[in-house]
Amino acid sequence: MSQQRRGFRLRTKIFLFSSVLLGIILSSNLYAIVSLYALHKILLEIKNQSVSGLLLISQIKNRVGVILAEDKRYIFFAPLPPNAPSPVEAELPLLLAQLKTLPQPDIATTNLVRGTQAAEFGLLNAIRSETDALEHGNRTLAIAVSRGSTAPLLIYMARLLRELEESYQHALERKIAETTAREEQMTTVSIEMTAVGSLLVLLLLVSFSRMVLVPINALIAGTKRISQGAFHNPVTIGNTDEMGDLAKALNEMALRLGELSRKKSEFVTVASHELRTPLTSIRGFIAMLKRQALGPLNDEQQKSLTVVGEEIDHLVDLVNQLLDLGRIEAGQMRLDIHPLELLTFLDRIIKRYRLSAESSGKRFIAKIDHELPHTIHTDANKLAQVLDNLLGNAFKFTQEGEEIRLSITRELTALRFEIADTGIGIPPENHPFLFDKFYQVAPFDIRTKEGLGLGLAVTRGIVITMGGTIEIAQNTPKGTVFIISLPLHLEEESSE
Repeated sequence: MSQQRRGFRLRTKIFLFSSVLLGIILSSNLYAIVSLYALHKILLEIKNQSVSGLLLISQIKNRVGVILAEDKRYIFFAPLPPNAPSPVEAELPLLLAQLKTLPQPDIATTNLVRGTQAAEFGLLNAIRSETDALEHGNRTLAIAVSRGSTAPLLIYMARLLRELEESYQHALERKIAETTAREEQMTTVSIEMTAVGSLLVLLLLVSFSRMVLVPINALIAGTKRISQGAFHNPVTIGNTDEMGDLAKALNEMALRLGELSRKKSEFVTVASHELRTPLTSIRGFIAMLKRQALGPLNDEQQKSLTVVGEEIDHLVDLVNQLLDLGRIEAGQMRLDIHPLELLTFLDRIIKRYRLSAESSGKRFIAKIDHELPHTIHTDANKLAQVLDNLLGNAFKFTQEGEEIRLSITRELTALRFEIADTGIGIPPENHPFLFDKFYQVAPFDIRTKEGLGLGLAVTRGIVITMGGTIEIAQNTPKGTVFIISLPLHLEEESSE
């Protein structure tokens, strides 16, 4: 089968999930880096153009004001002819150099800078004309040139510088507004990306959890079904990845376990049938010997036959339990439903176990609800077998002087049987396994009581076949309680 038809393997799904998760994280970080770089560029433009231009303009404006004062002082107070050129002539080239260093972010700023440079050239020519007039001894002409050319040019330069300063101020405001807008956009997009990314990550996590947990839960449920005896395809998942391979392996294992269980049940059933015939014959011959039908026996022989008879009865009981268990597992347990006088039936059982309690030094207490019906429809033999199994266990594991209690009450449409003892008790951790066949609390090599661990398994099977339930609990202060609930309308249920 090709990889395409098999579908994505689990390792491929994990890789795709990790790639998508990494892509979400990287895209968010990449956007943050790009946005921070854009903000960095805007801040550099503010620093290198607007702020730098404003500082230079401020210096140039201050110097222009000083030039006007120095020019006036030179014209009015310089000797005739002057013994030195105007100090403004050395100052103006420095101003021109500063103007050339002004940043020019747009055409309007460039035009203003060029206009200021042209005004400065005109101012330099006017000051030179003033100097020439003074050198020729004509202070009046120098003053006229100052008033007619130098002063207007200085005023014009101041106006251009003011406009240039306003241009840099507006550029600074635009950059600040752009920075603010960029920050707001970055914040909005970051919040949106964070929300969308978080939602996608949550969806991916939920999807991945379902992708992993759903088949795992199905595997767990299937394993529990196997432990409960369901061996036909206990795990049903549609995955074609490693989980699907594991489910397929579990189903194959369950199929083989079911086949082994079936063969074991068949073997037990066949062996039980084969054992039952010779045991019945042996029991018959022992009965004949005990009646001395085949000749007289002495006392020792009679005692030996009694022991052998008891052992044969024990073997017959074990064989009958194996046969009952085989029928229950095969679904072939049949109920023989007939009317039963309940009080008479219970009275016979109570009398029998009272005699057993008197002979063994134990206390047996029976409590019967006065609202019990006189007649019920049930299988009397199966009900007696259930009560005998539970009461027999209670007597077996209860010491001399301790108590066994039988309580029968009516609950609406059900009969409730409680068999409680104050014996050695059963640890709670063993309760889930008590009704498994061949299970016994104590290991085989240290058991003190006889049995194969079939009684409770058969009892549970009979109770379920009769439509009832059986539970186990700890008694107070010690011991064990078995609780059985059986329906009262078995006649209608059996007819269905």
